[in-house]
Amino acid sequence: MLSGYIKRIWAGGCRPGRDTARQGTRLRQNRQPIWREQINDKECGGGYRRGREGRMNLQQLKYVLAIYKEGSITKASHALFCAQPNLSSALKSLENELHIKIFERTPGGVELTPQGEAFISYAANIMAQVEMLENIGSRPAEVPASLGISVSRASYCTQALSQWMNARIRPEQPLSLHFCETNTEKVIDQVFRAESDLGVIRIPAFYESYYKQLLANKNLCETLLMQFKLLLVMRKDHPLVGAPDITPDMLRPFTEVVHGDHRNPSLTMARIDPTLQDTPPRRIYVYDRGSQIDLLKTLPGSYMWASPVPADILEDAGMIQRTASMSRVYNLDLLIWRKNSPGSSLVRSFADYLQKYAGELAGEWGE
Repeated sequence: MLSGYIKRIWAGGCRPGRDTARQGTRLRQNRQPIWREQINDKECGGGYRRGREGRMNLQQLKYVLAIYKEGSITKASHALFCAQPNLSSALKSLENELHIKIFERTPGGVELTPQGEAFISYAANIMAQVEMLENIGSRPAEVPASLGISVSRASYCTQALSQWMNARIRPEQPLSLHFCETNTEKVIDQVFRAESDLGVIRIPAFYESYYKQLLANKNLCETLLMQFKLLLVMRKDHPLVGAPDITPDMLRPFTEVVHGDHRNPSLTMARIDPTLQDTPPRRIYVYDRGSQIDLLKTLPGSYMWASPVPADILEDAGMIQRTASMSRVYNLDLLIWRKNSPGSSLVRSFADYLQKYAGELAGEWGE
């Protein structure tokens, strides 16, 4: 049902003619416009006006995306400078027209229904493409290539990106690239909302079925980049460097540096070994890899758990990476993208390069 309505959005329209006025006359006579009458932001305060044909328009998509982004109709109306009753009326009209429920009203705002998640996925892609169409006339002859990437903090992704640019992007080629490091949930959300073209998420293997279902529900595709057990990263002069193996008791006197996104201690330890009950007594939570490396360099005895790190990054930082028998859980890095997004040649090029790079790096550790 939903996909049928989406197809209707792009169907029809008037054909180019010699006389613009005649073309407009034919359109009015046929009474078959693609959209309802367009309503700009200034008109919103005057009430929501229903179009002649009762079809959805771009303004409605804009409204729904704003409600989703803000998390409530009230906040969305403020962001759009639009009266709340008019926004509610527009949403209700669209839901009735499509015979779906996009949002569930809750005391804290609104939440997407399963049908709403599918609708948002389509709407975000449509609005992104419309924005590109609107900007065609104002762009220079050579349009800057655009690429958005969100990753769950992994040094090899940054390394792969720089190597890919050196190998595949001409120095004179205009490029607009957005690279965001964040947690798994935000990566999924940014790709789902078309804020990023590609995402890399990290999950424990025992959560694989849950996350695959979650991605499928959001019309997101996934493929495996790397499967690995977490490795210890520490300074070359760390007291435990020469130990044959490292146990939890041996790490207890030292400070663990942890990504601040993983504030749940049980989840952090579950990525290493679910049977471990005690969390390290000394922990520092940080939110970017730069601070993490600085702490490892300057804080004697500090360490962190990480995915395989490229050798040149370790060498530059004066670090080593090693295995420990206490790390028993396989973690998965998955590359994700929107199912209904065509993907530019730039997106496909980097995705292919990243897959190859991650596979070679994992192979160095026998994974």
